[in-house]
Amino acid sequence: MKEYVLFLNNSGPYTFLKSDSEYGHAIIMTPKNLRESMRSSWFETDFCRYTNNETYYDKNRNITKEIWYYESGEIVDDYNYTYDSVGRKINENSGNKHAARNIQYFYEGASNKLKFVKYSLKWKDEPTKTYFGNRETYTPFTITKYDSVSKTDSIFTVTDFIRKKVGENSYQDAKDSIFRKKLTRVNLYDENFQIKESKYFDHKTDYNNKKLFQSGFTKFEYDSLGRTTKETQIRDDKYHYFILEENGKYREELKDGEYPSVSSVEYEFDKNGNIIKKTRIYQGSITNQAQFVLDKNQIQKLYYIDSWGKKNEELVPNNVLFKYKYDQHNNWIECIKNVNGQDLYLWKREIKYY
Repeated sequence: MKEYVLFLNNSGPYTFLKSDSEYGHAIIMTPKNLRESMRSSWFETDFCRYTNNETYYDKNRNITKEIWYYESGEIVDDYNYTYDSVGRKINENSGNKHAARNIQYFYEGASNKLKFVKYSLKWKDEPTKTYFGNRETYTPFTITKYDSVSKTDSIFTVTDFIRKKVGENSYQDAKDSIFRKKLTRVNLYDENFQIKESKYFDHKTDYNNKKLFQSGFTKFEYDSLGRTTKETQIRDDKYHYFILEENGKYREELKDGEYPSVSSVEYEFDKNGNIIKKTRIYQGSITNQAQFVLDKNQIQKLYYIDSWGKKNEELVPNNVLFKYKYDQHNNWIECIKNVNGQDLYLWKREIKYY
């Protein structure tokens, strides 16, 4: 399948700075990120990101090769994937005119649990550098302790991470010879055993390895079917530190300096469970809102509000209409994005079947 977007009537891709590439500002240029960026901007906003790629699949619908291009035709990256007999990715080759990369994946026995990764990188005119990684380093061992009286889960990470002092006011990340249990999250449940509050903790911000820093606080609301209808992130005007006492309990220490804020995301659903409205709110005001009109689970219309540079009384939704063209297999091969009555973007997909 080859897919790309064309910009109509003097429109162009959304960029934050004039120096940005057509793919946008400060985006990590991986296929996963590029696809998510394109899809979210296309269906959830009134603007458009950029996409231009060729993707090849095997009979099991695994991607075997993909090439990503800039608008000029220059290759962003070329990827080739190999899978074993049970469908696990075991090798990935990628690169462009500047560098070549190879990743080998090793699994735990016959399971799908990724155990080790061998990563090789060769920049132009430089020797190849090879790195080995144990994936458990990135997904550390965790322990959960549930208290039935308070209906709370305390989730701990078992880690050898420490901050090592290397100067008067300088520290660096280091590994210790001892693994310690560090509190990373506390979940408070309601009577239906759904999380109603989560507190997040970060032990890496404490240079003396003796404190936990509360890095976030989130509240959740649900409908009668258990779907999340609202997520709210709350910060007060304090820094919250927690010091572990000899009795095993944490003592809270407060310091001034944080900026108070309340931000939230609200969701509404149709009878089929599809999200039909998503509203982002900051400090009591809408930052953006997307309202969808669907037909057979396909987004046909979008009403989009963006408050950037506007007052609340000036918020008028932009009307976005999606006009599809389908092939004989009922897969869409063209989609025009019409904003406020003007065709601005055309997303094309050339699909070959086998």
